[in-house]
Amino acid sequence: MWLSGQQRRPSEEGEGQIGTVTMSEGELAVELDSERRGLEVYGPAGYRWMPVVGQRALVIQGRGETPAVVGVKAGESAPAQVSIEAGNIDLKGQVLINGVTLESYIIRLVAGLMGGGI
Repeated sequence: MWLSGQQRRPSEEGEGQIGTVTMSEGELAVELDSERRGLEVYGPAGYRWMPVVGQRALVIQGRGETPAVVGVKAGESAPAQVSIEAGNIDLKGQVLINGVTLESYIIRLVAGLMGGGI
């Protein structure tokens, strides 16, 4: 079939592509059909993160827009830093800090400040 040898290319109207992050300090770059630099990162409002080099990232581009990273493959390495900014943050469930419950973490901090140990 004559189409079997055709390689699918992104449409001019915009669509998603998966690529590998090649730069993440300062300027963000992802290798797609070529390396794209100066990408923006999109996420939920108030949530800021930066993908790390080597991660597989989903890049989308609307017609006439700058390409943007909108996510990374689940299960890959975590970002080096995440910032959450909001008027209120309502956490439900168990909150862990380095594998320790929030309550135990606070108790250890207070005991350390008071000169005792747990």
